[in-house]
Amino acid sequence: MPGQSSHFTPALPLTSQPQPCGHAGFSGFPSPAQDYEPCTLDLNTRLVKNPTETFYVTATGDSMEGWGIFEGDLLVVDRSIEPQLGHILVAMLEGEALIKRYALYRGTPHLCSTHPNYPPLPLEGSDCQLWGVVRAVVHEYLR
Repeated sequence: MPGQSSHFTPALPLTSQPQPCGHAGFSGFPSPAQDYEPCTLDLNTRLVKNPTETFYVTATGDSMEGWGIFEGDLLVVDRSIEPQLGHILVAMLEGEALIKRYALYRGTPHLCSTHPNYPPLPLEGSDCQLWGVVRAVVHEYLR
């Protein structure tokens, strides 16, 4: 408008630092229903201990059924875990991706299954690349 200043005074001082806003947008009393709001379920918080070193694999075949790993199960695999005897591993052996238990068979390291049709696979002298250690198995009963 003519004759009026174009200056204004802000309600808060302008600074480069964030200002506390309190609880903007909330008024009145909290709802009693807030105590009953559903929590979200996130299996990552339970099963993934090292997110940058974790990946998922879907199991195929029947060689690990004796260890509770069935066709279609989701495996949580952690690359940061140092493999130890008894761990279930995901590995590439002679160009084939496998899920097997790391064990001693006749005193030497092998990758073993629980199915009698799949003999233990020796690691000595083989081309084996470890992809990771299975941390968890997710088995769906209804698909």
